[in-house]
Amino acid sequence: MITPRRELVLDAIKGGVLTLVLFLAYVTFPVIGLLPALFVPFPAVYYHVKNGTAAGAGVFAITLSALVLMQDGSTPLLYVLQSGLIGFLLPFFYLQGKGAAKSVAYAVGIDFLLIVALAVAYGFWAGADLQGMLLKGIESSTEQAIGIYSKQGLSPEDLAMLTSGIRQAGQFIASVFPALLLVSLGMIAAINMSVLFRFAAKSLPLLPQPESYLSFRNPDALVWVLIAAGFSMLVPQPDIQRAALNILVVSGFIYFLQGLAVVLAFFRRVTVPSLARIIFWLVLAFQPYLVLAIAFLGVFDIWGDFRSPKQKNL
Repeated sequence: MITPRRELVLDAIKGGVLTLVLFLAYVTFPVIGLLPALFVPFPAVYYHVKNGTAAGAGVFAITLSALVLMQDGSTPLLYVLQSGLIGFLLPFFYLQGKGAAKSVAYAVGIDFLLIVALAVAYGFWAGADLQGMLLKGIESSTEQAIGIYSKQGLSPEDLAMLTSGIRQAGQFIASVFPALLLVSLGMIAAINMSVLFRFAAKSLPLLPQPESYLSFRNPDALVWVLIAAGFSMLVPQPDIQRAALNILVVSGFIYFLQGLAVVLAFFRRVTVPSLARIIFWLVLAFQPYLVLAIAFLGVFDIWGDFRSPKQKNL
């Protein structure tokens, strides 16, 4: 018979090994590794819920110790800031009764603030121009992409158009990098919570069930943040415009989540076939205009209240 303490240790070891495999796949295979990167926090989340805080902390400690021994100094820090802290904080807040949405918000908020604090501290300590380093890294990546496409036999006109588009995309990413980082952390946290509830419900019968995502709504006051950021884009001051653009990206993503809840509620109401749902997700993955449309749907849901049953006049 396995004692509770031995089970806790075994869970921590299993979770640490699985986390290490997922994270090493991410750092070893830059493109293919993006998929396992999404699920790096999951073992810590699962074993934290299954066997308590000690098990989740054990998964974190084992993974971090192994990375310190195997990798350079920046890789363990990347694990902590991208996945480790989220994997520990998500179940901590959820088991405190904060609910799924607030748990994601708290975990991501703390992680993001820590990243900003460390970046600012490093900038002061090393006297480094963080904005310049970011621009240099993005410019290097865009030039590498241009070099790859230049070898594909494109016509000079097509290559010139593609080069211009890649460079414009690089400039945009540099401008909204903080917002993209925050959105990425939010997506990772939300995906891991969703996986926990979808696939671990049978093995974790005591896990409190979350509120339905189909009823997800943002606070009504958030729309004023979106409106203020939009008007701030008109101010002829680059720093203000950059800050406003980052706020627009983050608030737009939050309203995209509300719009997606509206769409999924509609799918359930009219019983949309599985094939149509698959097509919807594929189009959503490759069509940014659909993402923008769903974000607008989330904004207008404030006034339209599209999920409330419509009463028919007799």
